[in-house]
Amino acid sequence: MPTERRIVDNRVFLLGLDELYRQAIKWHERLDLFDCAKKVVGALGIAPADVPIEGYYATDPQLTDYFRMMRALQAVDERRTHEVERLPEYRRLRDVTSAPLYGQPVDRGKLLPAGRDPLSQALEDTQPDWSVEELTAAAHATAQSTDDISLVGLAARIRDPVVLAALRETVVLYAEDLLGCAGIEDQPQYVWQVDKDLAAQAKRFIRAFRELFDEDLPPPEPAQVERYWHAYEDEDVYGRCVRLGSNDATAPTLHYHWAIYGPEQLAVQEFWHPEVWTTDRYRNALRHDGRPPVF
Repeated sequence: MPTERRIVDNRVFLLGLDELYRQAIKWHERLDLFDCAKKVVGALGIAPADVPIEGYYATDPQLTDYFRMMRALQAVDERRTHEVERLPEYRRLRDVTSAPLYGQPVDRGKLLPAGRDPLSQALEDTQPDWSVEELTAAAHATAQSTDDISLVGLAARIRDPVVLAALRETVVLYAEDLLGCAGIEDQPQYVWQVDKDLAAQAKRFIRAFRELFDEDLPPPEPAQVERYWHAYEDEDVYGRCVRLGSNDATAPTLHYHWAIYGPEQLAVQEFWHPEVWTTDRYRNALRHDGRPPVF
């Protein structure tokens, strides 16, 4: 039998990096970041937010609690900063939410900044004419013209809406929301086909992650091809749904979403809805044949 070739191209690499990042960041969110959020919420005397649980935060009770606390802190007016600015836990949360992992930090009059990545900038630049094609092109142009090394910025560089939707769902909490032979198994051949420019930018993302969390992700180089392939295989992007923005000029407010579906080949469905749709809700609404729900 011919040797199986497992090619790590731009899409496989980024989805593999996404899975490695998700597993690493969850550990920090369950431990030190959870404790930081709990301390700051307590100091301010506020309750966790009663909001839909987006992204992977619905998969674990402690991550759900962390998500609710962070959403509450993100809604606190910046005029209350003096109450917590001396707390090392607050400074840690501000360092994380200001990190280049999530784009350019934008202060919007709140206690914590949000990350403006190329997709956020595309939403800002193209509103109200939002579409998958238009936003993918605009995010790509922004990523190419800026020094952005965010996870979403890396996805924007390859102009792949499936990867863009998947990676944006991963960072939903920190991103800005706008309004062979018999008996012998043949060993597969792993092939590295990642663009050099993309790998160079990813290397900076990985360096920033190490500086922030004192933990290494594998370097984006041919020697790590098997690790990225297996991380990609562990990645579950099917059915991921992320809210990108909202339009409060309507009554009720409408929310703009991207979601990944595909009976045969993965694609992105865009839709507006008066309620926030999460990954869990969208996956439950997918038809048995993989076709998307009708809105």
